[in-house]
Amino acid sequence: MHSYRRRMMKIRVYLVFLSFFILTLAGCATSPPTQEQLESADYGAPISQQDAKRQATEFFQSHLRDPGSAQYRWGDVERGWQRHAPIHGGRIVYGYTLEVDVNAKNAFGGYVGFRKYRFTFRDGQIETIYGEQDMGSGSLIMGKIR
Repeated sequence: MHSYRRRMMKIRVYLVFLSFFILTLAGCATSPPTQEQLESADYGAPISQQDAKRQATEFFQSHLRDPGSAQYRWGDVERGWQRHAPIHGGRIVYGYTLEVDVNAKNAFGGYVGFRKYRFTFRDGQIETIYGEQDMGSGSLIMGKIR
């Protein structure tokens, strides 16, 4: 009988955790800023395409297993925003965004396929980086890197 209660307690804890996780994910689907908020937001000083690419490349040079073999598809720097997930505070960061697709080699020397990254710059510096992360079984999710 004692084993049954212990098992039920574990199930309850699991259900509480699962509920919290689902609510956290639901919080990620919050609405974007209104047009008024976008127009009145402080985006900081602009950054040039060249400086944004240089900083993003430096980031990849220090984080990829074989940075010399990386293939890039660069987007344009645009004024934009990024909402952090609730687990990271849920706040909105306004700045200048650069999206880039990166194909890099894994530990076995094979290319993994292009993965999306989104850099947000504020006053000429990287403020946040979000990127596609492999969640196993081939599924990808955007996650905060920095």
